[in-house]
Amino acid sequence: MLKKIFEISLALLGLSLLLWMAHRIGMHNLKESFLQLGLAQAIFLVAIYALSQFAFCQAWHVLMLTANPHISFWRSFNAYLAGDALNMTVPSANLAGEPVKAALMRQDLTLEQAISSVTVYKYADFISMTLFLLIGWLLHFLEFKLPLAWNIGAGIIVAGMSALSFVLYKIQNHGIYHPIGKWLGRFKWVGWIISKMESAHLIDECIRNYYRHHQKSFAWSVFYNFIAWFGGVMEIYIFLLFCGKKPNLNAALTIETFSMFINNVLFFIPGRLGVGEGGRVLLFFTLGYPQTMGLTYGIIRRIRELIWIGAGMGILIFKPKTIAR
Repeated sequence: MLKKIFEISLALLGLSLLLWMAHRIGMHNLKESFLQLGLAQAIFLVAIYALSQFAFCQAWHVLMLTANPHISFWRSFNAYLAGDALNMTVPSANLAGEPVKAALMRQDLTLEQAISSVTVYKYADFISMTLFLLIGWLLHFLEFKLPLAWNIGAGIIVAGMSALSFVLYKIQNHGIYHPIGKWLGRFKWVGWIISKMESAHLIDECIRNYYRHHQKSFAWSVFYNFIAWFGGVMEIYIFLLFCGKKPNLNAALTIETFSMFINNVLFFIPGRLGVGEGGRVLLFFTLGYPQTMGLTYGIIRRIRELIWIGAGMGILIFKPKTIAR
């Protein structure tokens, strides 16, 4: 109950921050910014992100093909959207929707195959994000001078993620689910969890199998994830073009990179409401663009996220029997 109250309080605080920014920048200025952008351009920005969603899904799909070569990409895409909708709404460091993804693929994969594919996919996703943030952080030095504290914080995050990538690889090869099951076995009140983890050692073996015998598929998964992270960069670049500004790829990369740093630090805020928009306003302004542009883009991005969340939630509503298996 206290956790729910805390999450609601954070969401309300984020909403208050968003409203305060809109008031400070001026609703008239914000309206003019949207009119200057145009409805067709805004719709295009929302739609173009589908390419990134396809790439993220393909990064998972290519792993599942090693277990079942006949899995439909669109079935995988439905499962991906459903899980991603939960990842974007539940404060869980983007992990809440992963069990749902595995559950939705039970028609095509065994339990062990589904869970192991999701686990390896999240690891490939983490590695690709670390590479993306490292490249974005390093390249911004070529053109922009951001506050020292920001760069120190970014450097610490990238170094920590790099070290964690190595640790996670070692843990996965040693075994994740079986040790967790044994540890939970010490508590009598979690017997129902143990009953669900009888095949935990088989899941661990499936995970090890990916790294031993499917290195090429894993490499492709990292590649597709890495390409997908540039979706936000492409979105910002096109937005600058639509706003009549000289498009700057390094500026777009810098804004997206440091926005992701902010999101990763403040993952506990539901949907990063307010802080996501606030971070982009600050970054646009720091790089020499009007604050109005930052908030306009932040709102468009929020609309895009809500549309994809709605699509994912629709899948969850219309496929409850599959999830319950």
